[in-house]
Amino acid sequence: MLVSKVSLLMIAGAIAVLAEAFSQEENPVYKNEASVQTFGSFVKTTTSNGVDTMSVDPPAPGRALALYLASAAQGDPWSAPNGAMLEIDAYLPRLGEEGHLRAIRAWAESKTPEYQVIHLDGDASVKQQVIARYLNAEQQAAAMPASSLALTPANYKFRYMGASSGTPVYVFHITPRKKRSGLINGELWIDGATGLLIHEAGYLVKKPSIFIRHLKIIRDVRLQDGTPYIRTTQIEIDARFVGRADLTITESPCTCEHEGIRTQESEKR
Repeated sequence: MLVSKVSLLMIAGAIAVLAEAFSQEENPVYKNEASVQTFGSFVKTTTSNGVDTMSVDPPAPGRALALYLASAAQGDPWSAPNGAMLEIDAYLPRLGEEGHLRAIRAWAESKTPEYQVIHLDGDASVKQQVIARYLNAEQQAAAMPASSLALTPANYKFRYMGASSGTPVYVFHITPRKKRSGLINGELWIDGATGLLIHEAGYLVKKPSIFIRHLKIIRDVRLQDGTPYIRTTQIEIDARFVGRADLTITESPCTCEHEGIRTQESEKR
């Protein structure tokens, strides 16, 4: 089991990098129902009076992207000071081990997330080496400068791929300008009416370990009355010796008062 424990640590390291990659910011209804018309137009970035402006042909996707970038600059609705109900399901198919967490995530004055655990069960290795490490990674990611990993023209090239039929949703392929830890190669789906990011998917351009063979990330946001309501993140990691690790993280807005960190384990003592 030593090899398995070592590989679990590798998975935990990968989770930490994934948390960094997605800390800057959704089965979307749009993706399942829409057919995409491919255009493949590059987003042109020009500078005027020190301000970057972008243009896309046709112009509607460019307006949606500009609206997204403007709203993203004003803050992430899932980060401080907004609380959330958090559920994490983790599964190691090859080992037949799993774990589940339900908690309230609130933000301390230092803008570091704290967790009030409502329910925690499953295999000890998954709880300690996967779920707990993911929470630690979230805390570490919150302390990092957002500018180095943000989904902005400074870090990424944007290529317009197409629009969905029946709904104003625009698809962009993103490619990192530099192969740097925490950046992803993938796609973004932007709601044209609100400029909100409703879907992002891809893989890390730089693997955190030689023990990690594959990393797949999918994040979907469901909107309600034009605002983010439920965010679901799926992470699939293929690691040597242990095999695949699957995580599903579901977040929803929460106005519950945070009473401090509490776990089932501590309640039993």
